[in-house]
Amino acid sequence: MIRSPGPKGHPLHGSWPEFRADPLAFLLDGTLAHGDFFQFRLGLKKCFAVADPAAIQGIFADREGFADKTPPHRMQDAYPRSVARLEGGEHLERRRALAPAFHREALLARAEGAARVVREALARLRTGEARAVLPVLEDVALRSASMLLLGESGEQVVERIATELPRVEAWLGHAADDEMAYGQARDALAASILAAAEHRRAAGNRGTTDLLDPLVRAVDTGQMDEQALIDEVVMMLVTHVPTAAASAWALYELAQRPEVRRSLEDELDGIGAQGAEVERASILSTVVQETLRLHPPVWVLAREARREFRHGPHAVSTGDEVLVSPYVMQRLPRYWKRPEAFLPERFEPGSPWHEERPSSAFIPFGLGMRKCIGERTAVLQMKLMVAALVREFRFELPAGYEAGAGGRRALVPRDGLPLVVERRRRADRRPREHELKG
Repeated sequence: MIRSPGPKGHPLHGSWPEFRADPLAFLLDGTLAHGDFFQFRLGLKKCFAVADPAAIQGIFADREGFADKTPPHRMQDAYPRSVARLEGGEHLERRRALAPAFHREALLARAEGAARVVREALARLRTGEARAVLPVLEDVALRSASMLLLGESGEQVVERIATELPRVEAWLGHAADDEMAYGQARDALAASILAAAEHRRAAGNRGTTDLLDPLVRAVDTGQMDEQALIDEVVMMLVTHVPTAAASAWALYELAQRPEVRRSLEDELDGIGAQGAEVERASILSTVVQETLRLHPPVWVLAREARREFRHGPHAVSTGDEVLVSPYVMQRLPRYWKRPEAFLPERFEPGSPWHEERPSSAFIPFGLGMRKCIGERTAVLQMKLMVAALVREFRFELPAGYEAGAGGRRALVPRDGLPLVVERRRRADRRPREHELKG
C-alpha cells in the first residue's frame, strides 16, 4: 500500500489551521488538487477525505467497521437519548419504530395544518426596506415542523414550542450566566411536549401515525421513559434550523434567477395550496433539489474506522477518521456541469442539463442507515414554505450583498439574508382554475 496523497501540513498541527479557517474550501480544494481519496492530519488525528463513490458506499454499508463521528448538534448533548445519538441495534430498533411517522401518506395527511401555520406565520413578514428574513423563516419552520411531526396534538402546543425551544437553544452553553432562566426554559419546553403526549393519549389513534404515536406507546409499555420521549421530540424539532437555512438559500438563488422565479410563480399560481399539490409541483421540486445541492444542510459526515479498510491502493487504519462531504460531492465538476451555478433544470429528466450520476454524488441528507430519518419532512417543509413565499411576495437582494456562509449551526447566508420584500400584486398572478369558473 502507498501513502495516500494530500497536504503535508505542520509537524505538530497538521492541517488544522487551514481546516479550521475554512473547512469547506479545504475539503473541496483538496479533493480537486489531490484526488478523491486524500490524506491529512488534524493535530495527531489521521484523516481521509473521500469522494470516490465506490469507497463511500463501502464505508457507509459497513456498520460494524465504522462508527459515526459526525460532529453533534449542541442540542444533542443536552438531549442525548434521541435516535441521532443511539448506536448499533438500539439505533436500528428506534429508527424502525419511528419510520411510519415519516411515510409520505402520513406526512401529507398532516400537511394541510402545516401549510396553514406557514401562511399565518408569513403574514408577519414585513415589507419595504431590506431586513433579515432568516429569523422569520426559523420561526415558520419550527411551527410547521411541530404540525408535521406531532399532528393535531402539536397544534395544541405549537405556540409554546415556538416560544420555548428557541430560548433553550439561545441559553444552551450560557447556563452559567443565568442557570435559573435556562432551567425554566427547559422545564417549559418539556411541559409543552408532555402536554402534546397527553393530548394524544386522550385523542387515541385517528388512523394516521405521527411521531407521538410510537413514542407514547413506548412510554406506556415501559420501553422508554418520559425524558427519552422529550429528547426525541426536541431533536426532531431542532431540524427547523437547517430547513430554514435551506429555504433562505432558495430565496437567495431565486432573487438572482428572475426567469426561474417567474416560471415558479406561474406554476404555483396554477395549483392549489394543498400539501399534495405543492408536493407534486415539478418546478418547485427542481428548485428545492438544486438548492439542497448547492447548500446542503449537513456539510460533512464523519466515520471512525474500527478495523482496517482498504480501497485500491489506499489503507485506512483502526482509529483513523474518514470525512465524506455532501458539499464537496455536490460540487465536483466530474458529476455536475457548471457546478457553482444554480440550475434547477439539471433535475428535470430529459433536460440537456440532466445527467446520470452515482447516488453518492447527491447526498444532502447523508446516506446509509444513518441517513436523516426526517428527510421527507424537511423537503415537504421547504416546499410549503417556498411555495407560500413565492406566491405572496417578491424578493430583491440589497445592492452589493454577497451571501457567503454565516458559519452558524447550519450553512446560513451572511447577516441572516437581508432582502427587500414586496407583496405581489394581484395583477401579477395568473388566476387559478376555480377563480376563472367563479
